[in-house]
Amino acid sequence: MSFITIIFIALCLISIAVSYFWAKRQNAIYPKTMENVQDYTFFFQSIVDSDGKTSGVEALLRKFDTKTGKWIFPDDIDKFTLREVIFLLHKSFIKTKHPSSFLAINISLKQFADPRYEYFIRWVKGECYPMELRIEFNMQGYSEVNWLKKIRIKKNLKLSRELNVAVILEKIQPSKAYYKKVKWLLNDIHGVKVPLSNFHKKTDNEWLEMNMGDWSRLIRKKNKKIDITEVENEDDLLLADKLEIDNRQGYLIDRPHSE
Repeated sequence: MSFITIIFIALCLISIAVSYFWAKRQNAIYPKTMENVQDYTFFFQSIVDSDGKTSGVEALLRKFDTKTGKWIFPDDIDKFTLREVIFLLHKSFIKTKHPSSFLAINISLKQFADPRYEYFIRWVKGECYPMELRIEFNMQGYSEVNWLKKIRIKKNLKLSRELNVAVILEKIQPSKAYYKKVKWLLNDIHGVKVPLSNFHKKTDNEWLEMNMGDWSRLIRKKNKKIDITEVENEDDLLLADKLEIDNRQGYLIDRPHSE
């Protein structure tokens, strides 16, 4: 056995050991049940195409607020492992079949880079069949992504394409600084989802560095899809028609609801 072969085997063993202990420390292999996990559930919101027909449905994580007695958007999604997301999806969704072509699930960047990602998407694909699966994630809260996480993300993007899972970058922002932060992702994702509130001018004097038209042209030039969310009035729909947006989502179309 040559010296190079021995070095290669040693590096492989070290890589496996590092991945194992990293995953175990992150509770990704043998996760502990998150505290008060019963206070969380998924709501669902319909998505329509340019003809107004239901094209998909998004699963939205919600937490029960004991003070107000209402379900609210949780601020601790990063604390969940993908195994716990599966637990909540099973509780909230599995017995329900939605009449749409795809199911969209939002996860954090940390969850998207998780070594158990393949197990997660294979499980959800089986449960939501015959609907296709879409995974949505965003870059909020990350100024930069380190090289190791980038490798994991690139690997899971490739895996998603192989398993016919569309990956959507959501919560797009109208600044060139944001574009520079995410451009390394744009060739490998299925498309983007733009929240209209980020692109509404608060005053006539406000200038947006990259408006909706800029993003639409940029994404279509890369042969990617562009969706919008936070559609709240007829003007928003008119803008979507003008820019030939693929899918639309928001309170004007449907409000999140439990099953």
